[in-house]
Amino acid sequence: KIIRKWRQYRHLPKDTRVENNCIIATNSSIGKNVRIGKDSQIGNNVTIGDNVIIGQNVRLSNITIGSNSQIESGVICTGAGEGRITIGCHSYVGIYNILDWSDNITIGDYVHIAGPSTGLWTHSSADQALQGISLQDKALRHRPVAPIRIADRVYIGGNCTIYPGIKIETNVIVAPNSAVSKNLASGSLYGGVPAKELKRI
Repeated sequence: KIIRKWRQYRHLPKDTRVENNCIIATNSSIGKNVRIGKDSQIGNNVTIGDNVIIGQNVRLSNITIGSNSQIESGVICTGAGEGRITIGCHSYVGIYNILDWSDNITIGDYVHIAGPSTGLWTHSSADQALQGISLQDKALRHRPVAPIRIADRVYIGGNCTIYPGIKIETNVIVAPNSAVSKNLASGSLYGGVPAKELKRI
């Protein structure tokens, strides 16, 4: 069941603030002192920790967000399959970013993913396009898939693309406008298309 009016949000903690025109699934779990911006949709299989800020016009589904994290306006969770997104504590997802739960995305603590337009993609439809498979064929549309794992203390700049199957280790900076198609080892700045090590940090 989906509920639409603030006075009907009986399953939410009293100190949670929800702005106008939000839709919140009754099976969602929302912690204390959460702020949800207007026109946002908190869908099924969503767990939000304490002191989390959700911006305006956000679309969340199949996601767990750790305490003291922030999801900026316009962020979209989308996908097809059985994946799930897990975000740690004190982490940040910037404006108009996309998180694809076709497979699992794991994001650690103190991770900043700047916006706009950074995409974490766990699937590719390239095979579907090359083989001329109909968009209505849901079984093959989001195949192949592979998970993404981002360790603690990582910064990813705006307008980046993170490809399926990527692992980013701790203490990494990804420069804006980069395409990450290979795993990134700890302790370096990476950038470019495709992203390469630029220097140690």
